[in-house]
Amino acid sequence: MILPSPSEIQAKLDAPPAISPTLGLVTPPPPVHPAVQYGVLGSAASPPGYQSTRKPLTSITYTFWPQTTPSNSMILAPPLDLENPGPSYCISVNMNCFTPSSYVTTIRRDSWDGEFVGDFEMGLTTSKKSSSSWTWKTPELDKSVHLYWDDSAAAGVITCFSSKDRTTGNVLARFIPPAHPRRHGRPAEMHRLEVSPQGHEYFDDILMSALIVERLRTTPSI
Repeated sequence: MILPSPSEIQAKLDAPPAISPTLGLVTPPPPVHPAVQYGVLGSAASPPGYQSTRKPLTSITYTFWPQTTPSNSMILAPPLDLENPGPSYCISVNMNCFTPSSYVTTIRRDSWDGEFVGDFEMGLTTSKKSSSSWTWKTPELDKSVHLYWDDSAAAGVITCFSSKDRTTGNVLARFIPPAHPRRHGRPAEMHRLEVSPQGHEYFDDILMSALIVERLRTTPSI
C-alpha cells in the first residue's frame, strides 16, 4: 500500500470543496431544430440546400429581371418593399461549345459566384409533343418531392400543384409570362413567379422545374 506524502495530503485539504448537483443549478437547454423554432413542426425537415427561414403569410411575386452583365442572364428577385426578403437567384445561359445548338442554364443563389442551386442542358428536339401537364420528381431525404405543372390556365400561365388534385388549396406557384408582346413605346413586361407560403419550402425545385417547362414550351423543334 502506497501512502500519500504530506504535501499531497495538504493539497487535498487546501482544495475547495466539490459542489454536488442541486436543484438550483440550471442546465442549458438542448439545441432546437429549425422546424420547431420556425413553427413548421408538422412538415419534413428542410432538404439539403434549402434555407430554414420563416415562411411568409401570403404569396409573394418574384420578378425575372434581364441583365446585361453577364450576357444572357437574369436575376429572380423579390419585391423591393418586402420586409424580410429571401435570397435572389442569378440565372445564366451559355452555349455548349461542342454542341452549338444546346444551351446550359445555371442557377446560383444571391450572386453570380454564390451557392450552386442547379443546372440543366437542353437543345433543339426533332419533334414537339403537345402537352398540358408535366411532373417534376426529385429524391429529398427519405421521400421524393413531386411537383405537378399545368398550363390549362389562360394567358400562358402555368400553375404548380403539390398533387395531381389540381385544387386551389394545392397551388404552390404560378409562372406568369408577359400578357402582351413587346411594343415600341410601351414599358416591357417581365416574367414573374408567384410562390405561395407552402411553395417556399420547395423554392429551388419550383424555380428549376419552371425554367425547364418554359423551355420545353418555347423551344422550336426541327
